[in-house]
Amino acid sequence: MRVTCLTPTWPLSLPWTRHSFYPRAFKLRSLSHLLPSASQPLQRHPLSSQPRISRRRLLTLAIETSCDDTCVAVLEKDSGAGGAARLLFNKKLTSDNRAFRGVHPNVAVASHTQHLAPMVREAMRSLPETGAEDGGGGIRGTREDMVLVDGEARKKPDFVTVTRGPGMLSNLAVGLNTAKGLAVAWDVPLLGVNHMQAHALTPRLVSALEVGKRRSSTGQQEREVADRDERSEPSPAFPFLSLLVSGGHSLLVLSRGLNDHAILAEAQNIAIGDMLDKCAREIVPASEITAGDSVMYGPLLERFAFPDSSSDIDYGYQAHPTRKAEVQTFDSGLGWTLTPPLSETTAMHYDFSGLNGRVLKVLLERPDMDVEERRLLAKHVMRLAFEHLASRLLLALSPEDAEKDEELRNIRTVVVAGGVASNRYLMHILRSVLDARGYGHIELVCPPLPLCTDNAAMIAWTGMEMYEAGWRSELDIRLIRKWPLDPKAEGGGILGASGWRNVKDDKES
Repeated sequence: MRVTCLTPTWPLSLPWTRHSFYPRAFKLRSLSHLLPSASQPLQRHPLSSQPRISRRRLLTLAIETSCDDTCVAVLEKDSGAGGAARLLFNKKLTSDNRAFRGVHPNVAVASHTQHLAPMVREAMRSLPETGAEDGGGGIRGTREDMVLVDGEARKKPDFVTVTRGPGMLSNLAVGLNTAKGLAVAWDVPLLGVNHMQAHALTPRLVSALEVGKRRSSTGQQEREVADRDERSEPSPAFPFLSLLVSGGHSLLVLSRGLNDHAILAEAQNIAIGDMLDKCAREIVPASEITAGDSVMYGPLLERFAFPDSSSDIDYGYQAHPTRKAEVQTFDSGLGWTLTPPLSETTAMHYDFSGLNGRVLKVLLERPDMDVEERRLLAKHVMRLAFEHLASRLLLALSPEDAEKDEELRNIRTVVVAGGVASNRYLMHILRSVLDARGYGHIELVCPPLPLCTDNAAMIAWTGMEMYEAGWRSELDIRLIRKWPLDPKAEGGGILGASGWRNVKDDKES
């Protein structure tokens, strides 16, 4: 089984500012089994004698401002489980923090304040026109459903989605306050969602977008067949494992359901993305650091270690067949060594600070290290960090606890998401390690690169899933700097946060 990087056939329409990211050309698995089911009543199409499925389409505008990226998206989805999705707008602008060699909160907040409102206005121009046909051949829009944009009537979003946490409080506040204003002005519900939950659900967004792409490119008869053959939910279906890796998080999660994500392992100190950024600042020559257009130096470390930008890079990597071989100290033969993190324990957590400290010590002892030796150091610090991620994944897949063993035995998918998931060397190592240790049947799934890093499309999709599950946020919700996913964690996980209301429960009572 190969790595499945979900490279879209649908246009992402991402006018990135300062960053130009493009999905990599990995083979996309067939998603035909995800086509939506017909749960709505039939209605006659005026131009055909054949019955056609009528679906209400849900529409949301989403905002993401948890760190230094200002992001807005507009997502439309056929209502119901397995409904096709269409990404109508998705834009991101990253604040310029290069002078600080890291994200400066004040700079990021100023950028959010300057750019969010114009970006929302731009996104509103992508809202469907009220005269456009709906999924059943009718015409969208009543006066209550409309919003004027540049004097033209467009469909009003059914709800507004925004990142509530985790993240930097001042940054989150810009997005949350804007979203509240829109929800009040449009008289629609608000959904304040969890940023890390959104990363875990991103592959489900990609599968729904693929369904939407196929629907728009096929004829009526094919769409009717697809409606009848539709699955009950997007792919991957729960449960699955999620490896969420970014500048702020390193989490191995058992995703059992929409709001049930059990933490199996997490970083005890710095996150892997933070470690890669710190190592890159010291390993990569200063001239290349200065020439970069971002303070996210991890991608620069990968490009420095592997200058060959082709899709068929020969990494020369051989996965270790055993745990004993995996934890051997690496000897460069040049006077320095690197020890794998937590090599003397199988404790279920991650530790990247020790490896980071060792790299800094090596460079302090060898300030005149040449470029080729620096490339060697870059390759092996990434290798050890990524093998460390893989080691806890292997331990999770072979637990000693009988109850967990039964639950994990049926896992067939591992989702890798977050900014570090865009690193191809990471994906190569994970796939190689799983194959070498007897887990070749497990599929690795990662989103296309623009959806690995922070974006509003994943926030919009999480809002869609939460909205259809009946969840709404009260208008008095507050920001959450640290918001755990695990329902057993302090605070009760996603639904443990204050301000949730479920309209399905309201109806039943």
